[in-house]
Amino acid sequence: MRVLSVLLGLSALAAARCGTGNPSDNVKAHHKAFQDKEDREAARSATRDVFEATIDTYVHVILTNSTHGNSSSLPDQISEQIDVLNENYQKTGFSFNLVNVSYTRNNRWQAITDGSTTEYEVKSTLRRGDYTALNLYYGTIGGGILGYATFPDDVSEQGFQVDGVVCDPQTLPGGEAPYDLGITAVHEVGHWLNLFHTFQPGNDDPEIPGCFGHGDYIHDTPAEGFAAFGCPKRRDTCKGTDESNNDFSVPGDDPIHNFMDYTDDICLTQFTAGQIRRMQSSWTEERAGYVPSGSRVSSRRARPGSGWGGSGV
Repeated sequence: MRVLSVLLGLSALAAARCGTGNPSDNVKAHHKAFQDKEDREAARSATRDVFEATIDTYVHVILTNSTHGNSSSLPDQISEQIDVLNENYQKTGFSFNLVNVSYTRNNRWQAITDGSTTEYEVKSTLRRGDYTALNLYYGTIGGGILGYATFPDDVSEQGFQVDGVVCDPQTLPGGEAPYDLGITAVHEVGHWLNLFHTFQPGNDDPEIPGCFGHGDYIHDTPAEGFAAFGCPKRRDTCKGTDESNNDFSVPGDDPIHNFMDYTDDICLTQFTAGQIRRMQSSWTEERAGYVPSGSRVSSRRARPGSGWGGSGV
C-alpha cells in the first residue's frame, strides 16, 4: 500500500531519519548511574523479576486543508502501527494498549518542529494520560525528519506537556519506502523509553562519535563511528585501538540491525539485552516513579474512549 504520499501530500522523506535532540547532561548522568548499577548486578550475577508493563497509547493525527484525498485508510494503518510496536517490543516486556485516536484539522499546526511554539500548542492541547502514557503524534515535521522523541527526565510542567513521540505520517505501515514498515515509531519509542542512538557520541571525543567514551552507555552495543543508512551487509567504523581501548563497548561490527541505528525499516530488527535492561530500569525509576512537581500535572488522568475527536481551524 502506497497511499499516504498521495493521501497527505507530504514532502519526500529525507535521510535524516531521526530528529531527537542530544541528551542533556542530566539524562547522560542518569545513564551513567544506570550503567554502574547494571555492572554491579552483572558482577554478582543478580537476576531480575519478570518484567511486564502495558503502556496506554494515545495517537493524535494532525490534518490541514492541504491534506489531499480520503483519510479512510488511516485507522487501519494506525492499528497496524500498534501491532508493529507490540511485535517488536514483545521480548522487552513492554506492550502497547491503544486507548484513543484523535484526528485534528488545524492549518496553524502545519509543521510540528521540535522546540517550536507550534509543537507546544499541539501537545499541550492534545496530550492525554500521565508520564507512563505514550502520546504518539502524526503530522508534518519538516526538514526531512522522520520522527523525534523526548527522553524521560526530571521535567517541569512544560516538559511534561511536550513529552511524547512525533512521526511523519508517511512512516506508518504502508507509507513511503524505505520507511514504510512502521519502524520509525519503534525507533522513536526507544528514545522515549530512554535509549540513545547506537552511534551516540562519546563524552570525551565528540569529533569521532561512538568510537570513544561512553557512547550510548550500554556495553553490548558495539562502538559505532556514525549512523548507517540503507541496508549494508556489514560495516565496522570503529577498528583497532579505537575499539580495543574502549572499555564501555564490546568489539565487533557496527549494530546496523539495531532499532536505534538509521538503516532502512527492513534492516532494523533487534534490541540488545543491555538495551532491554536499560528500558526496564528507566521505566521503573523514571517514568513509573515520576513525581510531578505541580498539582495541575498530578491531577491529569488518562481519558479513555475512542473516536474521531479534535478541533479544527
